[in-house]
Amino acid sequence: MSIRIGRTLPPTAAPIPLVDVLRALPSCLMNNSGICRFEQDIKKEFNQPYCLLVSSGKAALVLILKTLQKLYPDRNEVLIPAFTCYSVPAAIKRAGLKITLCDTGEKSLDFDKKQLKKIIREDRKKNKILCVLVTHLFGCPADFTGIKKIVGSKVPIVEDAAQAMGEAINNRKLGTLADIGFFSLGRGKALSTMGGGVIVTKHKYLRDQLANLLIEIPIDTASYRITLMLKTILTMLLQRPSFFWMPKVLPFLRLGETIYDENFPIRRMSSFNKKLAHNWQKRLKGHQEARRQNVDYWQDNLPKSLYLICSGQKATSLIRLPVLARSTKERDRFVLKSESAGSGIMPTYPTPISDIPKIA
Repeated sequence: MSIRIGRTLPPTAAPIPLVDVLRALPSCLMNNSGICRFEQDIKKEFNQPYCLLVSSGKAALVLILKTLQKLYPDRNEVLIPAFTCYSVPAAIKRAGLKITLCDTGEKSLDFDKKQLKKIIREDRKKNKILCVLVTHLFGCPADFTGIKKIVGSKVPIVEDAAQAMGEAINNRKLGTLADIGFFSLGRGKALSTMGGGVIVTKHKYLRDQLANLLIEIPIDTASYRITLMLKTILTMLLQRPSFFWMPKVLPFLRLGETIYDENFPIRRMSSFNKKLAHNWQKRLKGHQEARRQNVDYWQDNLPKSLYLICSGQKATSLIRLPVLARSTKERDRFVLKSESAGSGIMPTYPTPISDIPKIA
């Protein structure tokens, strides 16, 4: 494929205003202690009494799983969709647990209900499933109510709203439907602070267990915060459409690749990340409005040969609009055409979880 130089859209982005970056700079010299306004805002916005802030969405998932394992020490399996973000199985393995897969429904990102019923029914004999992970992939709401009816009350449900912060279904915010949920604040998520994970729960016993784990993990350092600052400034510059072609042509950055990696840091959220959350509600609403307009446009103008997975979700501000092509050849043709035009259309995860070499 030839190298394209010129205006190029990133597949997804959640820009941070320059003024917010400048406001956060002094925090590079500050430690991570003190009352966090961002944490208080999260509790109020999502109507959840407890909130914990960590270094990433996958770090949040690891801590949630370790908390549940303390409560249910005889269980060691986590049930997840067979097609999802690679960070999910990486976090499960990092927590020392086993992965159990359930197929997604036909032309869907959600669990196949028939297979889900079978897995849950069989587990009632062995009682090994620690939790079921309900995932709102790309911001497309999963059928939480339907899944809850199948799973019942004996197996905890964890809500993966890493890509769906701020979205709601039936006036209930995603991430707050289950006993515990989490969001990611990484680059390209619904809201970005250039890294960070948010855990929300309505249960004090879960919060207390999580808080005990949080005491054991490291806080940020000045060098870590300075590295984050430099990364943020570079990202702000290079994710602009005028400059995004530059990182795309540098092979060592591996842009567009999906990498399975269990060796990620687990820290408390950096004070720099927290400061980057300034004015986050206004920013999130602005991102949502722009994404809704894009979703509405493509729902009305998608080529007939492509199938829209999240059809009927017109009010949803997806971070990426997932569509199915009829064949790999047709998909590659659309991606190549987009690459030539700089349109930002990219394949999603390259394989189901079962085909990841380190897991298979």
